[in-house]
Amino acid sequence: MRRYILSAILIVAQLISGISVCRSQGAMAPFSITCNPYLQNLNKNGITIMWMVNYNATSWVEYGKTEQRGSKAIHSQSGMVDVNPGVQKVILTGLEPGTRYFYRVASREVKIHQAYKVVYGDPVFSDTYSFITPSASTKKFSFLAFNDIHSKPQFMEDIFKRESGFSFAMLNGDIMGDINAEEDIVKSMLTPFSNYFATGKPFFLTRGNHETRGAGARLLSKYIDTPTGKYYYSFIYGTTCFIVLDCGEDKPDDNQYYYGLSDYDNYRSDEAAWLALEVQKPAFKNAEHKIVCIHMPVTLKPPGEDIAGHGVTDCSKKFAPILNKSGIDLLLAGHTHKFTVIQPQEGVTSFPVIVGGGPVSGKETKNTTYTLVEVDKAGIHCSLKKINGEVIEEVKIK
Repeated sequence: MRRYILSAILIVAQLISGISVCRSQGAMAPFSITCNPYLQNLNKNGITIMWMVNYNATSWVEYGKTEQRGSKAIHSQSGMVDVNPGVQKVILTGLEPGTRYFYRVASREVKIHQAYKVVYGDPVFSDTYSFITPSASTKKFSFLAFNDIHSKPQFMEDIFKRESGFSFAMLNGDIMGDINAEEDIVKSMLTPFSNYFATGKPFFLTRGNHETRGAGARLLSKYIDTPTGKYYYSFIYGTTCFIVLDCGEDKPDDNQYYYGLSDYDNYRSDEAAWLALEVQKPAFKNAEHKIVCIHMPVTLKPPGEDIAGHGVTDCSKKFAPILNKSGIDLLLAGHTHKFTVIQPQEGVTSFPVIVGGGPVSGKETKNTTYTLVEVDKAGIHCSLKKINGEVIEEVKIK
């Protein structure tokens, strides 16, 4: 009996002393990068690079203007270099606008982490990839907008290959279905997109109502990076200003299926206050083009029962009056699973609204779409397309 008590005391003493046993030394998978790098929060002077490992690790990024790289960046908080399992994050700053940078990521397992003793494993490295920072004068670029993929991204690989000239992707809500575990985020978004394109071109995420559901939804922010650290934010790409809005849930907060865990009416009120200030900033006012992305269609009078509902109504009530007076050029949305273009009309919206279609259902793709948005000095050219590239409708904004 004394032997068991002594063993228990020793185990507790080891835990208190700061030993972090990351994995059993038995027959387990070797330490590795489990999800390729994916790019976030690109701007003319910086970018965030994220990836995944399977055990506790410390990580860094090697980067430079040539394939030899030459510079190194880490991520630290309060003076402490990150040591953690799962998602890794390094922010590059001080980059030159309009420049191609090469990079690779590196992680090293931390096998023992004590106050006065750290034992490392061998480092692992990714392949070398590259990205291009936009410049303040960038007038010509394109991006791809997707919505309502609902954890079925496989068809998108061919689109990224066919539309290979795009600069970034806008994931405009419900890219995932319900997020019951963190693994859903990795499997449905991070792994496929890092394999398809995101090692060299970033994606910007708009949160949809399905991405608010499930225990894993509260951990989604850990896997992305935005300029504000929130799900609503703005960013500048060249001479174009983007505003990304968060629609929240689609039903009232007191709906029985939310079990008292929703507070989106207050959240959208706070977001509207932020939006009212954001459209007054010089960065927005001086932009040549202004594009808004939100999962739910926002108009003063939602046209039709198919896009009615509390969430749409509350977003429209709080956001549309601000947007209608701000001079935006275009709003991209989804949610209805029925593609359509809402043209500007008095009392409804002062800007065109492109609503993308719905998810792939089995082999059925007739309602599945994506939007190619091309920006140049002449204006904005939008092509709403079926997944085979066939153009459904075009919108040109001079």
